[in-house]
Amino acid sequence: MPYILTLFKKSRLLDSTVVHTSSVDVLRNLVTLEGRIVKITPRGYKLSNGVEYCSVELKGKDGIDYSIRAYGKEALNLHTEAMYD
Repeated sequence: MPYILTLFKKSRLLDSTVVHTSSVDVLRNLVTLEGRIVKITPRGYKLSNGVEYCSVELKGKDGIDYSIRAYGKEALNLHTEAMYD
């Protein structure tokens, strides 16, 4: 499943959209290029329907805020990767 990264700056959509192969790939690229992780949902967090969920928020050094969301097994992978950074 491809992940589409859409960039926002102060709640305004920017013209940049990038397609990645996984949420972990998105996270690695953003941490390498841009910024720092500011918030991660707790490990094992589940939605009301029982599906695993993870959200990671990053703050870019140029003022752009990023949010990555993943579900199911991908959510566990994203959480693990975010905790290493």
